[in-house]
Amino acid sequence: MSPAGRPVAAVVALALLGIALGALPLLIRGDVPATHLVATRVTLGAAVLLPALWLTGGPVVPRSGLGRLFVLAVVLTLHWLTFFLAIKLTTVAVALAAVYLGPVAAAALSGPLLGETVGRKAVGGLVLALVGTLLVVRPGGGMTAAGLAAGAASGALFAAFMIVGKPVADRLGGLVVATWELVFASILLAPFTVQAIRVSSDAWPRFLLLGAVFTGVAGVVYWSSMRRLPVAVVAVIMYLEPASAVVWAAGVLGEMPDTPGWIGVALVIVGGVLASMETSEEVVVGASTAL
Repeated sequence: MSPAGRPVAAVVALALLGIALGALPLLIRGDVPATHLVATRVTLGAAVLLPALWLTGGPVVPRSGLGRLFVLAVVLTLHWLTFFLAIKLTTVAVALAAVYLGPVAAAALSGPLLGETVGRKAVGGLVLALVGTLLVVRPGGGMTAAGLAAGAASGALFAAFMIVGKPVADRLGGLVVATWELVFASILLAPFTVQAIRVSSDAWPRFLLLGAVFTGVAGVVYWSSMRRLPVAVVAVIMYLEPASAVVWAAGVLGEMPDTPGWIGVALVIVGGVLASMETSEEVVVGASTAL
């Protein structure tokens, strides 16, 4: 693929990932403890990606960046745990609304911390995506101070995850980053994985799908796309995850959203298209300059 086409392919791959991740609530419903879900998903994700990393012929253990990969694993682990805690302490809508302030913070910080330029189309797309997500989840009753605090902490960790991980992905590649963040996270959560083997054995088919596909493969797609796109564009496109969750619930569970909910989904899609247009224009300018 030509260099000019890679960012476009990254946008498409990331959009498909966001849509697929919208199905996650269908997998995590039930009474399985959050710690078991997180521990098994990172452990099985690492188990899938380590052989894949070895088969690619590259260095299985990166010569540099292990410290930052460990930090990334800690941030990822805390992000998921605080997100599940927020869901338990408040409503899903309030938790999602708080967590998805994270991409806004990441986009704002990408300029001063990473030196990226956030263009008008990315800003406009981010605003549309945020408004659309709030229309979809519409946080209202059921909010608690503890739940909101946990959700806000998860959102802050989400922003840190994007900012810390971007330079590492640029240097090491998506497969290496996805593999080692999951390896370190699986070590941190090993006691909970042992508990899951003993207590939640009936949920292992779900764990396998959640770990291998929605964590392992998803991580490679996410970080490979992050290498080729600005943080602000990634932030906008990932709003497809909460928006598509509404569509998945409608199609699989028959939980039909009302008119404002569908408007919110449409705004998220328009925001993603707007942000990707900015990326496409940057590609064209870059290719012309190179010629």
